[in-house]
Amino acid sequence: MFIDRERELAVLEDHLGRPGGGLFVVYGRRRVGKTALLRRLLEGVPRGAYHVGTQSTITEELGRLSRELDRAWELPLLNAQPLRSTEALLALLAGRHRPSVLVLDEFPYLVRSDPSLPGQLQAAWDRSLKDLPLKLIVCGSSIGMMEELFLSRRAPLFGRRTGQLRVRPLAPEWVGAMVPRPPAEVVELAAMFGGIPGYLRRLSPDDSPLEALRRHVLSPGEPLYEEAAFLVREELREPRVYQGVLAAIAGGARKFGEISSKVGLDKANLSKYLSSLAELGFVEREVPVTEPRPGKSRKGRYRISDPFVATWYAWVHPHRDRLERGYIDEVVRLHVRPGLGRWLGEKVEPVLAQLLAEKLELDWEVAHLGRHWSPEGELDVVLIDGTRRRAFVAEVKWRRGTANRALMDGLKDRARAVPALAGAELTFGLVSRGGFSGRRRRRDDERFVSIEELVPSAEG
Repeated sequence: MFIDRERELAVLEDHLGRPGGGLFVVYGRRRVGKTALLRRLLEGVPRGAYHVGTQSTITEELGRLSRELDRAWELPLLNAQPLRSTEALLALLAGRHRPSVLVLDEFPYLVRSDPSLPGQLQAAWDRSLKDLPLKLIVCGSSIGMMEELFLSRRAPLFGRRTGQLRVRPLAPEWVGAMVPRPPAEVVELAAMFGGIPGYLRRLSPDDSPLEALRRHVLSPGEPLYEEAAFLVREELREPRVYQGVLAAIAGGARKFGEISSKVGLDKANLSKYLSSLAELGFVEREVPVTEPRPGKSRKGRYRISDPFVATWYAWVHPHRDRLERGYIDEVVRLHVRPGLGRWLGEKVEPVLAQLLAEKLELDWEVAHLGRHWSPEGELDVVLIDGTRRRAFVAEVKWRRGTANRALMDGLKDRARAVPALAGAELTFGLVSRGGFSGRRRRRDDERFVSIEELVPSAEG
């Protein structure tokens, strides 16, 4: 299944169509769909070769690559005499004078097999490859290592890349295309698993969100049971400390001082760890979206911004001892089932904010979206235009019963009490999982939004 990658595909196709050599960098987390994107790119491309690193020896890697180059570039000599060194590979590439494409997927694994590869590639690029009609596309799932190799100023290949693309998770509006479910369940699955195609593809068609969590995340032996811990180990040195920081945030420590106290790190060290987690997209410092200078705000609090990482640290990490011993049903009965509804009530809010920004018909463009909190009260979703003179403010009711339309009055009172919104043209909304009850005269500044308006049902 290939969904919602037209923009990324267009960027890559444009790169292939440019004259001269190309060294394009594609990166993004595991299972986000990089390989599917690159394979789709190569469909119909003449002389398009694809190789994926497998953490094997360089001899084995070059043997497989030789067979692929024989197939894609019609070089039968390579089948009889495979490449024996990276020097031989680069010499072969330097002799390519026909338009050709070579994709090196999981490039960091090749570097681990031969640490001299980046330096050799840099020299070959400067010497000849940049002037040839050869397009090299290097791809990797280790975001940190790809940045070290290509994007950092100290990287051996810094300045050589002719383009880069970070493949990000699918937007919430596309999750329903991968998991055809009732609209409310689509929102919950997006809040739990994020827009990672490799996760969503594993879900069974009839699983409720609770059953999907039980079967695919809480069960030892399932690939997703170890996934978040693997991501931390793969990307970061000192994984135990990072695990502690993520567990503290998942456990309710949101302010810097609270995290510092819970993990036992001084401020300087904690800042370093939080910065690394933020660069990977695991954590973000959230400030009220109404703050005009968020970087200077003292109201910041931290949250796990990656939906699946948040899910794992909320439900696997604190109960891992019991899960490892097979007490899955007990953990579900005593902890998950009683707490999942309230937990989802908060986690769906960023998903709904994105859906509202995309689907809501406003006569202005959304520039900022997020939450607001202050002594005056909390607002679940706030969308603001670039001038900060217009805003849409919404309250989310994530329960199976209906929401009374009279709740709109309380929302208006809270929003109008926020100094940062004073003088702005406000539109107010209630978003309800279970529909609405009660009568209310229709007013131009009010919206009653059902989940079906945001997520058209893909069932059937």
